Amino acid sequence: MKKQSLSRRKLLGLFGMGASGAVIAACAPVTVTEAPVATDAPVAAAAPMATDVPSAAAITSPQILIMGRGGDSVALDPAVVTDGESARVCLAIYDSLTAIEGPSTKVIPWLAESWDTQDSIEWLFKLRSGVKFHDGSDCDAAAVKFNFDRWMDPKNAYRYPDQKYEYWDIEMSGLIEKVEAPDNSSIKITLKEASSLLLVKLTLFNFGIASPTAIKEQKENYATQIGKPVGTGRFKFDSWVPNDKIIVVRNDGWWGSTGVAATQAPVLEKIVWRSIPDNSTRFAEYQAGTLDLADIAPTDAVSLEGDPLYTKTVAPSMSLGYINFNQAILPFNRVEVRQAIAMAVDWDGIIKTFYGEYAKRATCFQPPAILGHNPSIKAYEYNPEKARGLLKSVGLENGFSTDFWYIPVVRGYFPDSKALSEAMAADLAKVGVTLNLKTKDWGAYLKDRSDGKFPMWALGWGSDNGDPDNFIGYHFIWSDPLKPNIEDSYSNAKLQELLHQGRIEPDPAMREKIYQEAEQIVHDDVARIPVAWPATTNFTKVYVKGLHNDWVFRDQLEYIRLEK
Repeated sequence: MKKQSLSRRKLLGLFGMGASGAVIAACAPVTVTEAPVATDAPVAAAAPMATDVPSAAAITSPQILIMGRGGDSVALDPAVVTDGESARVCLAIYDSLTAIEGPSTKVIPWLAESWDTQDSIEWLFKLRSGVKFHDGSDCDAAAVKFNFDRWMDPKNAYRYPDQKYEYWDIEMSGLIEKVEAPDNSSIKITLKEASSLLLVKLTLFNFGIASPTAIKEQKENYATQIGKPVGTGRFKFDSWVPNDKIIVVRNDGWWGSTGVAATQAPVLEKIVWRSIPDNSTRFAEYQAGTLDLADIAPTDAVSLEGDPLYTKTVAPSMSLGYINFNQAILPFNRVEVRQAIAMAVDWDGIIKTFYGEYAKRATCFQPPAILGHNPSIKAYEYNPEKARGLLKSVGLENGFSTDFWYIPVVRGYFPDSKALSEAMAADLAKVGVTLNLKTKDWGAYLKDRSDGKFPMWALGWGSDNGDPDNFIGYHFIWSDPLKPNIEDSYSNAKLQELLHQGRIEPDPAMREKIYQEAEQIVHDDVARIPVAWPATTNFTKVYVKGLHNDWVFRDQLEYIRLEK
């Protein structure tokens, strides 16, 4: 398997998923302890050396980090969540078999210390010895297989009716045939066909290994607001006050505190994530000093430009805000209607008003930093007159009315979802389309969206690992190969063929062509309307040291130290 590089970005903070005042290979035999990755874009900076991070004993400031964010987590079981607010906490609590090295883009051994494959179909992973879960139980092959069994089998005794394993269904169900534990220190994963993507997929936060003991004891309450998440990660769960705060404390028994991973052991003693939904209130607290880090809206970020109390960093966008349609619900089954909506809204004006210089108008689904971005695609033109004509062509010359759901939390891709939706509604009213604006609790919002209950809605995405299979592939490949996803009921046979090819093709140049063609299909079908590519922009207080503005979807909290 040829070693290649992969361009990624972290969904860090409000411009992505902030942790820091963030505006918001070929199938050949291989034995690996340092994984190849699957595209040819530029690699990010390497992880810092141990000398970059002082030891905890060398620091006199209290190492308690208080982070202000726009919403609460949905749950802390990584297998059943998809939202960024849940992810950022899960990443502190759990470890996966493989990981991304620091702020770089390199896949490295993690709970698996090495692996071997002769054909890129059968993969044998050697697990680290002596790793313990936070509850003291062993993280051995039986524990790892327990997690895979739970992810894979819809009839597993520890899966419950109200749970959805969306990441597994989309990322892994079409890839993995079976998982075995040959002995107590090895895991064997057999794929349905050769693929170079397994290693980078295993880095995803959703495949963090949880304690079987805790899952069995807590049953359906595991890692909910009344339960307790238990992993092997750098931090241990302490408490959760819903819609207020989540607290984790440093795991001094973390397996990586010594040896090759010691540079990534945390200095912080405690992290407090505070939920502060109002942008202005959160920003005021950040300025007043009650928060060490915060997600901040673009309209507030402008006032921090040039302020000597803050350090600004910027990384390319790897996220997208979009508008989606349920094509099983009239009139969104008609491409003319979707085209009309795309052309009736002044998206450039929306970018200027709500994002300013911190985002660009999205011309297609994937931002430029993702392999397969198609630069030849032009943004949908703003032309209300043509929009009226398209509606008339399908018998809707008098327009129509529909519910439109906007997200109830602050995200980088939609920093003020309600106001932005009101602006959309005003433009659409001019062509006869009435939006009935609605929202609901974040967890219920995500579930109803997944269940196909919304006719039209706003949502977004940030790349977990930088690969197009985790971007355009995640959103459009069918989790059931026989029928469209219930979320939007969008169907295009050629697109499915391309996305499958992209998943198994080892050559980056060929993958780029495949995904560019897929991008064109999504654009022509107006499967979704891409709105904004927000940059990963951070305004970090100068006493917060060691935070890396990398591109990969995770907070680099293990590097942070406070020097007040």
